[in-house]
Amino acid sequence: MAVRPEAARFAAMPTRSLLVLLLGVVGVSWAAPLIRLALDEGAPALAIAAIRLSIAAPVMMGFAAASGTGDLRALDRRQAGLLVLSGLALSAHFALWVAALERTSIASGVVLVTVQPIFVSLGAWVFIHERPTRPVVIGTVIAIVGAVILVSDDWGDAGTQWGNLLALLGAAAISVYVVIGRHARQSLSFTSYTGTVYAVAAFGLLGGALVTRTPVLGLPTEAYLFIAAMAVVSHLIGHNSINFALATVPAGVVAVAILGEPAIAVTIAGLLVGEVPTLLELLGGAVVLAGVYVALRGARKTSRPPATPAPIPT
Repeated sequence: MAVRPEAARFAAMPTRSLLVLLLGVVGVSWAAPLIRLALDEGAPALAIAAIRLSIAAPVMMGFAAASGTGDLRALDRRQAGLLVLSGLALSAHFALWVAALERTSIASGVVLVTVQPIFVSLGAWVFIHERPTRPVVIGTVIAIVGAVILVSDDWGDAGTQWGNLLALLGAAAISVYVVIGRHARQSLSFTSYTGTVYAVAAFGLLGGALVTRTPVLGLPTEAYLFIAAMAVVSHLIGHNSINFALATVPAGVVAVAILGEPAIAVTIAGLLVGEVPTLLELLGGAVVLAGVYVALRGARKTSRPPATPAPIPT
């Protein structure tokens, strides 16, 4: 029996890389439950996002300085501007997503934000006239149907639906980050890019907290502990493990693996905070993720670099 090329590539992947990928997916899956715990301790949503990035940014900036590449000094004004825009888009994503989890369930918030690859594909169609493939269109339709099922439990609850909308806006914001990042990363190392973008995002969130008079100091100790755990486990370990795995694991495999984040996050939430999804949330979430999977598979079959990238973990 002939071995399919995909199966052969998967079998050839280093076990260490797959374990690192698994570590990364589990790490990012802790973000939503830890955000819920911090919210329950009275931490404002914007403060949670700002503190998370304020912890992660200096660490990555330290790695960038230690690498000694000096690539940031070679940036021109346009490239520097792209970095700033990328960071501001990232700050908007975290502000919107944490605010969404303040109003909607973990299941809905995590699933809805994973549709960002579809936003990227649609954005590429509108702005650079890159027509999506048929599987991307089919996957988008499936995801929309799933989203309708997912939120149908709360049609009469305006607050929850506002949270669902914020999650979708968070997905749109991270899509801008992805598109800009493609160009910015062409001349920068991973540590230089993430260190700079995280710093811009942290300043943007802290500035937003200052303007809105959202307190980031004087919060309960437990809230700071939950946010610090999120910054370390989900951001520094989770995100960086996934990026490390991308060096040796095909992007398509990483994309599919990251789609496991909602299932793990919902499981953790059920065990940790007793938040069990409804049947409609489970059904709708499964349909949404199936749609994203179809879109990702369709994008991978194109001859050019796909317009629909792997989801960015939260």
